[in-house]
Amino acid sequence: MRSSRLLAVDIGAGHVACGLFGVSPAGRLVLQQFAMEPLSADPSHESRWAVEVAQALGAVATRHKLSGRCAIAVPGQLALTKFIKTSSVAKEKRRKIIAFEAAENIPYPLEEVVWDHLVVSDDGFDIEVMLTAVKFEAMQSLCAAADAAGFPVERAIPAGLALCRAFRHTYPDVHDSVIVVNVGARTTNLLFVESDRFYVRTLALAGNAVTQAIAEELRIDFSQAETLKIQVLSGQTDLPPNSPSRAAVQRAVTAFEARLQLEITRSALNQRRQAGVGAPVAVYLTGGGSLLPDLPATLAEKLKLRVERFEPLRSIDVAADARAAGAEAASPVLADLVGLASRLVGPEVPEASLLPPAITEAIALRKRQPYIVAAAALAVAALLPPILYYHRVATATLARIVEVDSQLMPLRAIQSRNENNLQQIEDARKQIAALRGAYETKANWINFFTELQARLVEVENVWLEKIQVVRTPLGEGASEVAATPEAGQGAGDATQPPDAALPRRPFRLTVSGRLLDVENPQSKVSPQSFERVKQLLQKFKQSQFVSVVENERFDNTQNGLLRFDFTLLINPKKSL
Repeated sequence: MRSSRLLAVDIGAGHVACGLFGVSPAGRLVLQQFAMEPLSADPSHESRWAVEVAQALGAVATRHKLSGRCAIAVPGQLALTKFIKTSSVAKEKRRKIIAFEAAENIPYPLEEVVWDHLVVSDDGFDIEVMLTAVKFEAMQSLCAAADAAGFPVERAIPAGLALCRAFRHTYPDVHDSVIVVNVGARTTNLLFVESDRFYVRTLALAGNAVTQAIAEELRIDFSQAETLKIQVLSGQTDLPPNSPSRAAVQRAVTAFEARLQLEITRSALNQRRQAGVGAPVAVYLTGGGSLLPDLPATLAEKLKLRVERFEPLRSIDVAADARAAGAEAASPVLADLVGLASRLVGPEVPEASLLPPAITEAIALRKRQPYIVAAAALAVAALLPPILYYHRVATATLARIVEVDSQLMPLRAIQSRNENNLQQIEDARKQIAALRGAYETKANWINFFTELQARLVEVENVWLEKIQVVRTPLGEGASEVAATPEAGQGAGDATQPPDAALPRRPFRLTVSGRLLDVENPQSKVSPQSFERVKQLLQKFKQSQFVSVVENERFDNTQNGLLRFDFTLLINPKKSL
């Protein structure tokens, strides 16, 4: 839905003008409120321009109680505008081609600028496109200054485009080729309009050029030269007619008018040659710098064209508040404001936006917020009946749970006693298993030594000198199984029930012994003696108590005796 009110802000090099526009019942544009604050046009103050803009807008908000979301016209000293021609292609491919042309024609990397385009004409063979760009840093600074003063920016277009919108709104019946000249403080916008086509060129030639020429000739500072220029041209000076200061002002004005006429002539010829438009029939002057008394007559004489003042208030109504604030007297600087506001009553047309992406996204989100809120409200309303239904169901279920829970309390007590009894039964079962294991293994040491003695008797002339138990750390060797009495425990120890939850730890026996070679008592033992010991070790391997015989070592350095050492890894399944 189109808004019925719009706050337009024109930020120039020498002034800040604000206008609040509305729509009358008859459908005409109405300037309801107006305010204007001057800025220093001194080029040496350029670094403080954004600060002065914020201060001027703050003064507007304070003195005139005027603030809010606004549309701004980006001045010519910030906005770059170029017109290109390219082949007409399908709309889905057009954006890519235009982006390529922008990279070629905008003298900055595209990531450093805010840029957009507007299709001016499309005849099916070629399209004429307006490219516009502004340094991202400069635009960000300008928007931040406006926002800080209470004027958050939600629309920004180049001043040349705003001028075109103003002319078409003010002079809707003019279809011939004309030139609109908007002379500002630092730049001049030349607008060439013919029917639906237009072309904009920004000149670095404006009112400051007159002031600078006066300052250089008279060797005074810029502010003094500006004051002198205004006094002389307005007739509010006491200088004699032959005064050097008055002559300096007149020479500066004459030089400026001549240069402006040459730029208009050159631009008109280039536009006719490149775009194939007709010869202009009239020139319309506007802007603060166009108030030079002799400028219309001089341009009319040089250009051989009809020259008249642009009347931006011609097609709008001025409310009493705006008239009292001096809107009619300031009409030469209102063209851009009218161009910004013309969308209130004119048809919806595409625009080239110079808003930074972050601000554009924030505005889009803000515009979607009512729909998001409405969707959320509908979602809540749709969910309310089932929520109420399930709430009643949940309440009834909770009441039933409380009732059943009270009935289950005695049963839970019985269950708790049963669980305690089952735990006691399980503990007793483990204790019985441990006692059974102790019972089953209590005679293993006796059986092991009996078997050991039998193997020694079979071999003959062999005896053992040392048997030592070597414990194996938990986790090494055999797998963890149910515990039995550890090796090395006596028969009395076997009656003590170990903790059945502990894993069985495998262990080793290191054994040392000697074999007597009765046939060779005075010499080293014979190979047969070695063979007898190996037979003995082989018999140990066959024992049910032994898993492995390892670390076998033999020593035959003593005559008639063969010393031997080995290790027995006890079978964990037949633990001692």
